[in-house]
Amino acid sequence: MKNHYLDQRIRLKKSNLSDTEQKIADYFIHSDEFLSRKTLEEMANDIQVSQSSIYQFVKKIGYSGFQDFKIDIAHNFNYQPTFNHLNAMTDSDDITPDDSCIDIAKKVLQSNIYSLNNAIHFLTEELLGNVLSIIYSAKTLHFFGLGGSSIVAFDSFHKFIRTKYRCNYIFDYHMQLGFATKLASDDCVFIFSHSGQTKESVNLARQIKKTPAKIIALTGNSGSELVSLADQAIIVLTEETLFRTESLASRISYLTVMDILYTNVMHHNYDQNIESIKKIRDNISTTKTNPYNFTP
Repeated sequence: MKNHYLDQRIRLKKSNLSDTEQKIADYFIHSDEFLSRKTLEEMANDIQVSQSSIYQFVKKIGYSGFQDFKIDIAHNFNYQPTFNHLNAMTDSDDITPDDSCIDIAKKVLQSNIYSLNNAIHFLTEELLGNVLSIIYSAKTLHFFGLGGSSIVAFDSFHKFIRTKYRCNYIFDYHMQLGFATKLASDDCVFIFSHSGQTKESVNLARQIKKTPAKIIALTGNSGSELVSLADQAIIVLTEETLFRTESLASRISYLTVMDILYTNVMHHNYDQNIESIKKIRDNISTTKTNPYNFTP
C-alpha cells in the first residue's frame, strides 16, 4: 500500500536526499495506517537507521518535530489524489497498444486532473501570499523561459498584459541576459524551468541576482540552485508517462498556477485592472471589420 500524502510531501525534496534519507523515505511511502502509532525507536529499528536521522528527516520535509509529523500523517492517511485509479503512476495505468481513442482521451484528461491536484495540494496560503506580495510591489513583470518553458512564459505574458502592470517577454537567451542588466528594484522576474537544472536558466538567475530585481521561480526541482537563487519558488510536481515527458505533463499545472496568480492580481487591483482590460479590448476591437455586431 502506498501513502500518497507522504509520497507527495517527500517528492518535494526527492532530488536532495542522501542514501539514509532515501531509506527513510521508502519506508514512509510504503507504510500502513499504523505508522502514526509507532514510536521513534520502533521506526529506527524497522529501518535500521538512527533515531536522530528520522527526526532530522521529518524536519527536512517540513515538520516542526516528530509529534507534529505523527499528528499530520494520522490526519491525512486516507488522502487520495483525484482519479488515483487512472493517474498514470504505474505501467498498467499508462497508454497501451490496446487502448481505443476514447480510452486514450480519458487517460490524458485524468492524468491532467491528477497533475492539477498535486500542484494545488502544496500551494499554501503562505507561499501564495509571499509571491503575490512581490508582484504587488512591482511595476514591471518579466517572463523568461527556454525550450518548452518558453511556451509557459509566453502564455503568462499574454495573461498578465491585461493587468495594470507593464509586462515583458523575451524569447532569446542572449537577449534575456542583456536585458537583465537593466533590471531595478521595481522589477519582478518569473523564471520557468521544470528541471531547475538548465544551465542557461540558472545562469540567468545568477545574473538577475546581481540586480535589485525580485525572482519568482517555477520549477519541479526543489533542490535546484534555481530555487536557492529565487526570492520565492513554486514547486510543481508531476509524473512522467510513456508519451508525455515530465515537462510536458506538468505544463497544465504551470498554466493553472499562473492563472491563480493572475486572478488574484486582477482581484487585488480591481478597478485599475478592469480599466486596463477595457482599453485592451477597445484596441483589439479595431482589428475586426464589424467589432460590435457579429450578425450578418
